[in-house]
Amino acid sequence: MNWKKLLLYCCISLFPLLLHAQNTVLKGVLSDAETQETLIGATVLVGSQGTVTDLDGNYQLTLKNGNYDITFSYVGYEPQVIAVSLTGGTYDLNVNLRSSQYLKEIVIVSDIAVERETPVAFSNISSIKLQEELASQDLPMVLNSTPGTYATQTGGGDGDARITIRGFDQRNLAVMLDGIPVNDMENGWVYWSNWFGLDLVTKTMQVQRGLGASKLSIPSVGGTINILTKGIESKKSLSFQQEVGSGSYFRSTLGYTSGRLRNGWGISLAASYKNSKGWVDGTYSKGYFYYFRIDKEMGKHMLSLSGFGAPQEHGQRSYDSAMEVIDVDYAKKHGVPDSLIENYIPLNMGRRYNQHIGILNGNEENTAINYYHKPQFSLRHSWQVTPKTFLSNVIYLSVGKGGGVNLDGSHRPIRSIETGLYDLDEVYTFNQSTSLFKPDKNSEEILRASNNDHFWYGLLSTVRTDISQRFAISGGIDLRSYRGDHYRSVYDLMGGEYYKSTGNYLIDQKTTQLHEGDKYDYNNSAFVRWAGVFGLVEYKTGPWATFLNLSGASTGYRLEDYFKPKVVELADTSFFVTNDQPVLYHDVLYTINSEEAKIQQTDWIVRPSLTIKFGASYDINDDLSVFVNLGNLSRATRFTNVINDNRFGEEIIEVQDPQNEKVQAAELGLGYGTEKFSANINAYYTNWKNKPFDFPIYVLEDPNDPESDRVQVNVFGIGALHKGIEFDFAYNPIPKWSFEGLMSLGNWTWNSKAEYFNPFEQKTESFDPRGVRVGDAAQTQIGGLVRYEPIKGLYFKLRGTYFDNFYADFRPEDLQYENAQRQSWKVPTYYLFDLNTGYSFKVSKDIRLTARFNVLNLFDTVYISDAQNNNTNAMGVTTENFDAASASVFFGQGRRYNFSIAVNL
Repeated sequence: MNWKKLLLYCCISLFPLLLHAQNTVLKGVLSDAETQETLIGATVLVGSQGTVTDLDGNYQLTLKNGNYDITFSYVGYEPQVIAVSLTGGTYDLNVNLRSSQYLKEIVIVSDIAVERETPVAFSNISSIKLQEELASQDLPMVLNSTPGTYATQTGGGDGDARITIRGFDQRNLAVMLDGIPVNDMENGWVYWSNWFGLDLVTKTMQVQRGLGASKLSIPSVGGTINILTKGIESKKSLSFQQEVGSGSYFRSTLGYTSGRLRNGWGISLAASYKNSKGWVDGTYSKGYFYYFRIDKEMGKHMLSLSGFGAPQEHGQRSYDSAMEVIDVDYAKKHGVPDSLIENYIPLNMGRRYNQHIGILNGNEENTAINYYHKPQFSLRHSWQVTPKTFLSNVIYLSVGKGGGVNLDGSHRPIRSIETGLYDLDEVYTFNQSTSLFKPDKNSEEILRASNNDHFWYGLLSTVRTDISQRFAISGGIDLRSYRGDHYRSVYDLMGGEYYKSTGNYLIDQKTTQLHEGDKYDYNNSAFVRWAGVFGLVEYKTGPWATFLNLSGASTGYRLEDYFKPKVVELADTSFFVTNDQPVLYHDVLYTINSEEAKIQQTDWIVRPSLTIKFGASYDINDDLSVFVNLGNLSRATRFTNVINDNRFGEEIIEVQDPQNEKVQAAELGLGYGTEKFSANINAYYTNWKNKPFDFPIYVLEDPNDPESDRVQVNVFGIGALHKGIEFDFAYNPIPKWSFEGLMSLGNWTWNSKAEYFNPFEQKTESFDPRGVRVGDAAQTQIGGLVRYEPIKGLYFKLRGTYFDNFYADFRPEDLQYENAQRQSWKVPTYYLFDLNTGYSFKVSKDIRLTARFNVLNLFDTVYISDAQNNNTNAMGVTTENFDAASASVFFGQGRRYNFSIAVNL
């Protein structure tokens, strides 16, 4: 009897253990795939058994061992079914869900690449990564963590960053905001100072390298940067964040997102204010940012109205200099001889030195300023016409006004050799003085503004239909119209009563006495219009996914110049109508004020473009996939290669038969991904023919006299070959540790020579850059990241990046005669490390507090971030020997700190 009781007792005691051995605890976190925000109240179902996620997005189920299909769902998101095999113990399964309407919108309209489907090389930057790593930098700087990318702050001014991908600068990258292109329509540039607050509302960023997935009629060459903002698909939140940092940086931000309300509305609002003295001397910054987005779901329709802007002003460091101006020891170490270190210029001024700074009334003042406001508005309509057909229409408008300020005149301020600063008091005193040779209090040195105002609008219409489970077709139109007004104006008379320009002046002005706000020197408007159509065919079957993209466009250019005399052609003569030589002809008096002579303008010059792209991906198994893409592009060259205002002559220059740029590209990639480890490797080959130069080439009438007449010449036929290999990986071996790595090995060289016609000497000349490395970006990049999260919400991140094979940019006219094929100066190799840490925790049920601390350039590395070969216009550069002494440079910024604290409700 006692044995039976003991046996029964043991059975009862062991039953829970035996039962537990037959069960598995399934648990994890559900998050938004783009923002990594946790989803509260999401449903997890296994047949009829299920649960919902808690306030932190966590779920947990206890299931008998076996095979299951787990369904994860959330309102407004695409459900996801995952097969699992449970064998006991604990099974961790974290899941990312994508917004259903949002997914269609971003893939179809914004050309977002999808893992294991879109055959292009790409990297995603989540909003969490932006929050953890951006640390008050310009938006492109965080992209140095992606392969093939090189971003710098150039002179150090807030918003003056630049970026290259695979050796192509941002003129040749497409930057898209919610599917809308934002590159300048004249020169392709992107001015990041206009976007400083976008990190507040960015849902995700995606960098597509190479041809990319864009269907637009005028594609990029180097890559595409897609920035997607938050909307109705985001979780309801109210947040306030305060940042402080090096250079007296101060920024306050407030954001609100309603999420999807019961009546189908969604509202997102954000505002920010920043103020900073800058790390580089004189690079102060003050600006505001505002953003709104209103979404309305109406059955199968969604309307979205959005707008944002960032009125700002910041000090700049526009001019680079010889490296000994900043650091004599560094200059000597890297090849600048003592004999070329001149004592008549400031030396060893340090990395914060800014040659634009002057002393006025005992205070430091920057004579280089940028001010601008470029609001952008869009109205978007999305319509799920049928279960298989989706239509989207977007109209957008951008209005920009502002410019850059610098010194101008004949009385240049005196610079102190000891301090390196201008004596601005002396300029003011001189402008206010009178003498025998200066009878009036006229200014002979002023601050002038180079203004670049624009008015820009467009329509982007896209339709997609799924013909079957295998075939889908999409297409649309891309219409844009742009007007850019360019003029120079008097910004500050610096104490004088007026300024007398030696150049042109306002057409209807009777005197050359200019006052603040008056235009002079140049005044013109550039017009660009393009109309494009695009089509895409997609085919998917089993492990295969392919696409064929065909797009075409017509691009028109026109220029109106308000300061050039009009060429008047009459029956038996032709002449320039000028302000000082009125002409009476057939009883008609032609003067500069006559309606017939106000504007010199061109006719519309129209150039076609054509793009063909093909790509295919193949899933070898559940973990391994391979892709290939090919492309042939013929695109209209930029505005200045077609029409030039010719500020040194009397007539607008119209290039005869401007040739299109032609690009042939191919790429092969391999991707591998499991729950804990993922990696990508890809090789690319891009051959660019008729590649334009960033700055025009001018020919002097007398090469020995820099003041002699000069004229722009256009060079066609130059080409460059960009090829390389890229690799990146992410590894999460255990829950608290994660690792990332990247490597990019590029080989970018110019591969053809070119000719141009010298009109002064009436002969054809050539320059030969064959074999010369493409400059302006590091061709070798190796980086890595370690992230450690000892407890939930607390993290430490250390990121390091190594840059090598970085060559100074060069002027093509340097590579003539005995200097043909001569290599530019190679910038010294350097490493950069950043430390990021933070802690996020709940102080109550509904309030979360997040504190972050960032150290940029952790080890205070001294390095050169930008270099120009043979730049004798720069301070301290006197030779043109393709070496360290002949290069002008910008040094990168030293160690900086950033601290932020955020409250989220």
